[in-house]
Parts: sequence; C-alpha cells; structure tokens
Amino acid sequence: MRLGPGIEGFLARRWYASHLTPALYPLVPLAGLYGLASVTRQTLAALRLPAPYRPPVPVLIVGNLGVGGTGKTPLVIWLVEQFRDRGVRAGVVSRGHGGRLAGPALVPALGSTRDFGDEPVLIARRTGTPVVIGRNRARAARWLCEHEAVDLIVSDDGLQHYRLARDVEWITVDGSRGWGNRWLLPAGPLRELAAQAGRADAVWIKGPVPGSPGGHPFHLAARQAVRLCDQDTRALRHFAGQTVHAVAGIGHPDSFFGLLATHGLAVRPHPIADHEKLPAAVLQSWRPEAPILLTEKDAVKYVPEECSDRMWSVPVEVSVSGKSSALMIDELAARIRSWNR
Repeated sequence: MRLGPGIEGFLARRWYASHLTPALYPLVPLAGLYGLASVTRQTLAALRLPAPYRPPVPVLIVGNLGVGGTGKTPLVIWLVEQFRDRGVRAGVVSRGHGGRLAGPALVPALGSTRDFGDEPVLIARRTGTPVVIGRNRARAARWLCEHEAVDLIVSDDGLQHYRLARDVEWITVDGSRGWGNRWLLPAGPLRELAAQAGRADAVWIKGPVPGSPGGHPFHLAARQAVRLCDQDTRALRHFAGQTVHAVAGIGHPDSFFGLLATHGLAVRPHPIADHEKLPAAVLQSWRPEAPILLTEKDAVKYVPEECSDRMWSVPVEVSVSGKSSALMIDELAARIRSWNR
C-alpha cells in the first residue's frame, strides 16, 4: 500500500517523536496485530516451515527494521563495488517496489522503472552487476544462480522474507532518527522490535549523531549533478547561491534537501511519495524557471526524451571511515572466496 506524501509526512513526524503521541493511540491495536503476525512469521521461520530455499552461494541480506530512509540502496551499491574490488562477483535480488513485473526477471541496464522498480534499475545502472527482481525473493535468487555466475547474492531489503535462507544479515538505520518511538507499524516506524537488531551480523548507521544506536557509521556524500537530457556534469558548487527545486521520493526526503543546503543551494523542497513519479511536464511548469535537482532514485524514472535542460540528477556516494569496516569487508570477502556449501 502506498501513501500520499501528506500522510507519509504526518505519520513520520509522529513516528520519530521520542514517545507515542496521542494522535497514534488509535493505531495501537493494529500495531498489536502486526506484532502478532511478525512473531508468527519468525516462529515458523525458526521451525523451517516451510523450508527456505538455500542457494549454492552465500546470501547477504541488507535490510532495515523500520520503513525506508536509512541509506540501504546506496549501501548495497557500495557493497557490490567493494566486493568487486576484492575479486568477489555479487548479484543482487530485489522485490522491485513500484514495478509492475512480478518476476523473476533480469533488470536491463536501460530497463524501465515502470517495469522493474526504481531501486533495482538504479543498482543495475550504477554497478553493472546482475540484478534480478521478484516478489518472491527465493525464486529470484534461484533464477539468478541458474542464469548468472555469481559468488554472492546480496538481497536489497528482504530482512523479513524468510523463504530465502541467509548467511549474513546487515541492518541499516538512520542515525538522526534512530528507532523513532520504538512502536511497530502502524503506530510506529518498525517492522520488527528494535531488540531484533541484536541478531544482525552488523548494524550500519547513516549519518550518526550523539545518541545514535551503536554500529558501523557511514555518510552519504554528493559532489556533482548530472543533467538528464545530455549527461553533462557540474559540481554542486556550480549551483551555490541559486534557488533550485529539489525533488525527493525517498523514505526521508528532508535528508536530501539538507544535503543540498550544505552546498549553499537555496532549496525549494518538493517531497513526493516513495516510488512516485511526477510527470515531467509538471516539473517543467514550476516557477521560477530554476534548476530542478532530483535524487538519483527519482531521476532514473525519466528517459532523456522527456527531460528539459533544467532537470539534474544528484548521485550520492557512501563514505565509510574507520579501519574496522574495511577489515570486516576483507574478512567477509575471504570467507566468500573459500565458501563450500
């Protein structure tokens, strides 16, 4: 179920308060039902009912306990590139949110987000690695192993998809928002209780601030913009001092608007629902006739023919500091190279 940006914003402001606000009290019974369903799924998974599919190569899940906005997809892209540098070829499976295909299906580099979803298309374009979408991730993983030579399967999300066996679990969390009010959906932002983070092999914290959950810190950095109609590239500082329209259909749109503001841009924010696409004609009708900067996830929804020279994509890169994270990747890559099912 997709929510409009107004409803998403209303809930997010209350979900990420320090406590359960009165406006969410009517949702508490639904959160109880959600929790019961979650515990039932986990119990059945522990009993292996039904038996999960275990691929012939290791599976690494990159997911989150709550709703989006945790930097999960940029971290998947970074992870695939890190493993490639270490001689490990990773393939990716994803549900394909926002796409109309049920899958399993291989995502072409120039695939349509209307068919495959925005995040899988973005990962395929950025990494060049095989990306397979499927509402059933176990079937997607099986298809990937049967048709592509990969050493590792990375699941973009799927922490709660127990039909696919996993060998490593990574959890991502937004350091500025943490676990919010710690309530389950829909009274809070969590799909599972925060205590479940203890089962993960690693917790990755996007943009940690004092009071963030403990884990491996990472930041998202943006340095340039790419014009959609001709791929011309400009440094973000080129737009400093200008008024720009900023479009973000991600889990935490304010993070994108804030990122642009740090480069000296005067931002007119346009948050939209996650996975939504605004018609290009609507974007181009905005006044003043200023540059339109989109997240890379939103930009992949537009083909060059429908773009004006006002429309720019802003790619983000994961920045990781500290030797412990690099050492963990090194050790994991060594385990994968010596893997024997």
